[in-house]
Amino acid sequence: MAINACDFGWECVRNFGLFQLSMNFIRYYPLAGLAFFIFWVWKKGYFEKYRIQKNFPKWEKVVYEIKQSAVTMVMFSLVAVVSFSLQKLGYLPRALYFDISERGWAYAILSYILITVWHETWFYWAHRLMHHKKVYTFVHAIHHKSVNPSPLAAYNFHWAEAFLEAIYVVPFISLVPIHFGVFIFHTFYAMIMNIWWHLGYEFLPKGWASHPITKWINTSTHHNLHHQKFHGNYSLYFNFWDRIMGTNFPNYETYFDEVTERKEVYEKTPVGSEIGFAK
Repeated sequence: MAINACDFGWECVRNFGLFQLSMNFIRYYPLAGLAFFIFWVWKKGYFEKYRIQKNFPKWEKVVYEIKQSAVTMVMFSLVAVVSFSLQKLGYLPRALYFDISERGWAYAILSYILITVWHETWFYWAHRLMHHKKVYTFVHAIHHKSVNPSPLAAYNFHWAEAFLEAIYVVPFISLVPIHFGVFIFHTFYAMIMNIWWHLGYEFLPKGWASHPITKWINTSTHHNLHHQKFHGNYSLYFNFWDRIMGTNFPNYETYFDEVTERKEVYEKTPVGSEIGFAK
């Protein structure tokens, strides 16, 4: 990567910052926008049987999500630029490497597992912190304006929350060797899953949330319920921390089955008129 090889200076930092900002915008808006267009506009009648909340939010709420997402991506880029600059100046170590043969594919897979576990743990406890009564109103309440979130709510964060969402990568890439490509794939996967959890539709089968094995993997319904009821269902990819800490909503499993049962009803009846945005 040419930017990685540049000598520290204004041009080097500027180019890295522009790379980060453009990468964030180019990845997020087209993918979140495509998900929104397919499921919320073009094929919303077809996918109605998978919808978690029956109604759609007001269009003004969606526009707010789009605008606030830009704040998040700017903060993500700032965290990356500051981290990059501190590493270039020698104030932060850097464990990123660029040659996969340096440690092999087995280690590459292991490092991906490690950063996923670290992200899950960081997210759960940071998320619970943001729901503390002394923090929630000033920070996390912005995200919870989306009671009925769209895929464009995935990055709908207050700047301070965006900072907390991004900063977990800094200690990891400073201390744990990880290939640059693996790291980029992790950030891309995290974004995709975030969009998925805010999609507003549930495609997993009935019983998933209570099955002895699959219950440990989160669902779109899990996070959608968090937006509806706020104080519970804090975890990200997995349902590990919520289960061992007792922070799942008590009705999560039954609510999941109620949502997935609707598919059977829709399959037996003709699709009615499409539901539009609330007026």
